Amino acid sequence: MQRYPFLRFATSVLRVVGWIVLIGGVIVSIYFGATTGGVMGAFTAVALIIGSFLAWLFLLATRELFYLLVQVEENTRNTAERISITEKSSQR
Repeated sequence: MQRYPFLRFATSVLRVVGWIVLIGGVIVSIYFGATTGGVMGAFTAVALIIGSFLAWLFLLATRELFYLLVQVEENTRNTAERISITEKSSQR
């Protein structure tokens, strides 16, 4: 039985949302920069692309943090089980 199924679901959602934010953000940034035109449009497009990249990075880092939390819980549970088995066998 897998514990914390929502965290596993959330990691999948974060991956999809992260890629949508990155690709959509870059497309919108380029469009906005092209319609604005000039040097200001180019600077705005670059700034928005960097913002999209940072948002993507944050979402994927959050996804990895969820994976880390699930793995820590699994390792802690396994360690507790091993300790209790060791204690039971030493009491005999």
